[in-house]
Amino acid sequence: MPGYVWVVDVFGLLLVLLGFNMAFRQASFRRAIGRPKPPASRSRAGNDDEDPLTYILRISGVMMMVFGIAIGGMLTLFHLA
Repeated sequence: MPGYVWVVDVFGLLLVLLGFNMAFRQASFRRAIGRPKPPASRSRAGNDDEDPLTYILRISGVMMMVFGIAIGGMLTLFHLA
């Protein structure tokens, strides 16, 4: 395979890993971007889902994962076909 296919595949893999961390490992991603945890009163009440950043990270993380899979997979499959 040519080098550009490998470059796009690595880029797609990076998007998948970043999107996974954004969507499903939010505590570590919040620390990485410097955002504090929600206040303790919210987490004790069980209202973690009311934080707008939670929804933003879930939606954008899943979108990045799907885009990484699609761009890497499609380019590789088109090249192999």
